[in-house]
Amino acid sequence: MPVLVYSVLRILLIVAAGLGLYLAGMRGVLLVAAAVLIGAGLSYVLLDRFRRASAAWLQERGGGRPSKFAEAMGSDAREEDEMLAGMQDPPSTAEPDPENSDEKNDPEAQPER
Repeated sequence: MPVLVYSVLRILLIVAAGLGLYLAGMRGVLLVAAAVLIGAGLSYVLLDRFRRASAAWLQERGGGRPSKFAEAMGSDAREEDEMLAGMQDPPSTAEPDPENSDEKNDPEAQPER
């Protein structure tokens, strides 16, 4: 049960951070918020091995099959790729509009008066 071990260690880090902040004089909601943020940061750095073990255990437990969400995303991506492959942009044959031309606003392109 690597997930249980990882969860307990994370909770212990949060409690330890909270205790340290409490002893440093922090109180109230700020104490709780800071303890959670510090504990989360410490667990990310210090508990990498446990996090990887629990992720591997969960993947193994799931049988290595992709989730329904991943399957739906894959099928959507395939449909989109097929749709884009079937579309072709026709070459532009439109004449440039002189009203919206950049030459009109470019002082170097205007003839001298």
